[in-house]
Amino acid sequence: MAVFGAPLSNGADSLNPVEAARESLSRIADEVAAANVLRTKVAIGVHAGEAVTGSIGSSLRKEHTVIGDVGNVASRIEQLNKQFGSQLLVSETVWQSAGEKFRDAIPIGADRSKGEVAPIKVHQVA
Repeated sequence: MAVFGAPLSNGADSLNPVEAARESLSRIADEVAAANVLRTKVAIGVHAGEAVTGSIGSSLRKEHTVIGDVGNVASRIEQLNKQFGSQLLVSETVWQSAGEKFRDAIPIGADRSKGEVAPIKVHQVA
């Protein structure tokens, strides 16, 4: 899991994870093409929302963590890649807030995930 926009926002909190995901997928494809790594399937789900973030633990071991539904929804979106045969899915929330950078995203449906009141609309990003 990667977190963008915490503890400080630069105003591109929905765009930055999508760009990072695209770059990661591109670099993995390059490494596979160069036979530096075995062919692998990567799935990424991106969602945006409110969360509590911070360091927890003792002086011997601290961990930065994120608490909130946003991480659970992102995980559910990531799992939808199997169903749709995709690698990068973003929520409607991310798609609407990230501007014109990836307006070529394809709306591919909605899924009523466990624990969610309303279906989560997702878009496939190339």
